[in-house]
Amino acid sequence: MKAPHRSALLAAGIAAAFAATALPSVAGAQRQQLPGPDTKRVLVTTFRGDVEGGIKAADEVRNRIQGEYSIRTLMPNPKKDIDATLVQSGYRPDSALSPNDIKELAKLLRSDEIIDGTVTKTANGYRVQARMFLPRDVSLTQPLVNIESKDFGSIARQIVDEYDRARKQIQDNQVCENAIRANTPAAAIAAARKGISTYPKATISRLCLASAYAAMKTTADSTGPWKDSVIAITKDILTLDPQSRIAYQLAYDAYKSKGDTDNALRSLLGLMAADPTNTALREQVIAELINSGKAAIAVPIVKQLVAENSGDPAFAKLAWQVLRAAKQYKESVPAGVAFVTIDTAAADSSYFLRQVQDLAADSSFAKAAEFAAQASAKYPKSTTFLLLKAQNERKAGQLQAAKATLERVLAIDPKTPLAAAQLANITADLGNPEEAIKVLKADIAADPTNKERDAALALSFGNTLYKAAATSKKVEDFKRALPIIAAADSITSSVNSKFLLGVTAYQALAASTDQLRTSKSCDDFKQANEWLSLVNLNMIGGAPVDKALAGQILAGAQQFAPFLEGSLKRYCR
Repeated sequence: MKAPHRSALLAAGIAAAFAATALPSVAGAQRQQLPGPDTKRVLVTTFRGDVEGGIKAADEVRNRIQGEYSIRTLMPNPKKDIDATLVQSGYRPDSALSPNDIKELAKLLRSDEIIDGTVTKTANGYRVQARMFLPRDVSLTQPLVNIESKDFGSIARQIVDEYDRARKQIQDNQVCENAIRANTPAAAIAAARKGISTYPKATISRLCLASAYAAMKTTADSTGPWKDSVIAITKDILTLDPQSRIAYQLAYDAYKSKGDTDNALRSLLGLMAADPTNTALREQVIAELINSGKAAIAVPIVKQLVAENSGDPAFAKLAWQVLRAAKQYKESVPAGVAFVTIDTAAADSSYFLRQVQDLAADSSFAKAAEFAAQASAKYPKSTTFLLLKAQNERKAGQLQAAKATLERVLAIDPKTPLAAAQLANITADLGNPEEAIKVLKADIAADPTNKERDAALALSFGNTLYKAAATSKKVEDFKRALPIIAAADSITSSVNSKFLLGVTAYQALAASTDQLRTSKSCDDFKQANEWLSLVNLNMIGGAPVDKALAGQILAGAQQFAPFLEGSLKRYCR
């Protein structure tokens, strides 16, 4: 029922008025007797589904109960009282109600039990599903029949016959529930088992039995077998009633207590399927799936929520969050865009940061750079998104764009952490290590605390050039590496920088041997002598890196000394 009508049904004045008129209306059908003080009342409203069939089914069931039971034992709430209450509440007579609204109507009419059902028209007649439940909780349900027939009289007979058998558990179930409230689970278990023995298909008594075992977790027997007992019983219940919400909840609690995450989640999903209109429950299930690292299972659930609630920012945000948690970035990024399209205020810095991170995680670096550019346009005084833009431009192979972006960063704030280091790296990647060294020296001037880091970075540029030269064996490649290594050593001298400088100078000298043998150029011999000096000056300081190799290089360098000395005298007059 809709909320305004429900409030009408709950009006105490209406309840009192119609409860007072309920008794005489069945006198004719039940031999003009009056109900006794212990007479139970059962509410049978129009079954849901096929409109005509729903009315006929409910009428036949009420008539059957009137004809088979003494009014001193059981009576149905009269149809005229049901219809009158509905009319007073703003409904048409014979309205098919939801279970929750039937529950409220039962309270007004002082019903003790409820028979509820659905009717579906088929090629061969009607498919009817009926159940009994208790007014205090629509989840305390007992399936009765699931049958197909053309004859509503036959259908009603089967429903009422099964209802008669199912009612045998009610008294023992009440004893069980009272015992649970009294914190005597052993007595509750005994009563529930008695109820099951009177009606082997009992689900209501089994729910009480499982609840009694679950109650043991707060007693001295909390370490006992209550969890396994609850699980076993709820399996039986779900075999009899696959839609039992209470059974799923009890099973979930037991599995969770055992640490059985997979089965706990299966129970939670079953609970959600049994209560498909409960959006709060679905949100709980989604949160549990995410927290359990099973976000992918929640994806179809949240997609359905979005489809059912198009334009709702809360569900759009939830879809984005779930897809992110499931790492389904190709869908999460568009979901994020859809969310901020609905709720434009949500397009804040954290939104852009998450989108950039997710695109980068999906190796969509160019797209990540685009999002970072959008963010930097929105937050022009911030360098955070410009740095992210440059990082993703570099990964996308857009080196010139990345270089330009980093230059913008340093123009805004020369001390931006890591900006100069990234610019130096990109400049070196573009084949200009000399300019990269200038960037590092400017960074040190802006912030001297970066000296050690920048020196190590400069040395890495030199080492890269050295490795390329060692592969090519070309003198010009060693000559290019030497000033970069020397610059690194000048920033902060270390055994590593000295060793690399000495090794590179020696390799340059060795690579020029053939040229020097035929050369008569003073400049060639001066250059070679500078390399020899670099070897002699740096290999001793760098020897701790590799003493054996340092010794071999120093010995080899000495063999060049007489030749260079004589050549300098001969050609450099």
